[in-house]
Amino acid sequence: MKLSINNKEVTALPGESLIETARREGFAIPSLCYAKDAKHRSSCMICAVKNDATGQIIPACTTMPTEGMRIETDTQEVRLSRTLSLELLLSDHRADCEAPCGVACPGNMDVAAMNRLCDEGKTGEALALLRDTLVIPGTLCFICPAPCEKICRKGAVDKPVAVREIKKSLVAQTDLDAIAPPAARNGKKIAVTGSDPAALAAAYHLCKLGYAVTLFEPSGRMLAPYIDAERVPADILALETEVVRRMGVTLRHTSEPPSSGDFDAIIPQTKSRQPARMVLEGRRTAGHIHASLSAGSMPEEGEGRVFNSTYPRFTDAEKRRLNNHPPSTQTNCLYCDCAGKTSCSLRRYATEYGIKNTRYAKEGAREALHRRRIGAHIVFEPAKCIKCGLCVYNTDDGFTFSGRGFVMQVTLPEENENNIHEQVAELCPVSALYRI
Repeated sequence: MKLSINNKEVTALPGESLIETARREGFAIPSLCYAKDAKHRSSCMICAVKNDATGQIIPACTTMPTEGMRIETDTQEVRLSRTLSLELLLSDHRADCEAPCGVACPGNMDVAAMNRLCDEGKTGEALALLRDTLVIPGTLCFICPAPCEKICRKGAVDKPVAVREIKKSLVAQTDLDAIAPPAARNGKKIAVTGSDPAALAAAYHLCKLGYAVTLFEPSGRMLAPYIDAERVPADILALETEVVRRMGVTLRHTSEPPSSGDFDAIIPQTKSRQPARMVLEGRRTAGHIHASLSAGSMPEEGEGRVFNSTYPRFTDAEKRRLNNHPPSTQTNCLYCDCAGKTSCSLRRYATEYGIKNTRYAKEGAREALHRRRIGAHIVFEPAKCIKCGLCVYNTDDGFTFSGRGFVMQVTLPEENENNIHEQVAELCPVSALYRI
């Protein structure tokens, strides 16, 4: 079967769908309701392509190639069609990708991940995450206005999670004797000027990456000139700077600038003045320096690049349910971030197609954060479901559709729970169904 895809003549193999032919030939076509070797039906239209021979927009996942097709996969018209489909799907996806507390944090702290570790009794790992992200978390707890607590979804139910107190408790468990510079050094030297939060963060992360770091501090007082020291206990300031020193940073109290001939790179002071933001800038600067001086790279944290699904507020029904069934955890966290935020295909395509905010209101019939356990290792969150049908078509006497038209939902009758195999969770493109 001969056809053309993006003006390239290709041959379709017997029994092969259009999306399979295109992908085999190296043409990327997105999909959500399609999974190779699984039963599926066209529903999402994310795989839309145009057949120039007929002028039709068609779904590539269920269309079989025919002789003489002239397929276009990436024209403006095709992309607009896919964007509209994505926005419609997102309007029925009542969920947060990232927890609002993490989005609000100027230092980009994954608060929900920290809370999970605390609730699992992994306080050492929680402290490591906190320290590696904020570097001077004890200091920031006292001077930060805590936007994470102001935006915490738990606050709409009763009271927000006490994020600062959790951080203070973790910082109090710091074991200075356990802090040591990396065993392996890479032979390169870095100079950092000043000792503001950005400088300390850059020095901390560069030390972790194996660099010999010298901090040039003219005032002789670490951190204090750059923050409101009256609000931070002296022992906390001493602890923060001691952690950085024990990481292997050499302190040089001098007003003389570092000589470029003595170092492989020199990091000047930042112009930013928001302390948590300064820490983030210092962390990113360390990543850039490492990338320029070595064959390796430090993962960059994209700023405003990744789509983030969110919804404005809880409904009254959601508040009542969450109030009647509060989380039985030490931190009291709702964990409103998505378990599949790094693997979600819907999020990836929304990012790829430049969607910032969906134009349609998220007023789905399903309640956000309603998590249903299925057996020992599967969780179903109906509010995230985009009704692709993969779980319905690939379970026997398991998931099913209820209702018709816009009110149609994917449901699981209680009597069918024992018929669900764990592998079906791997088919879900949006982590409405996932393994734990």
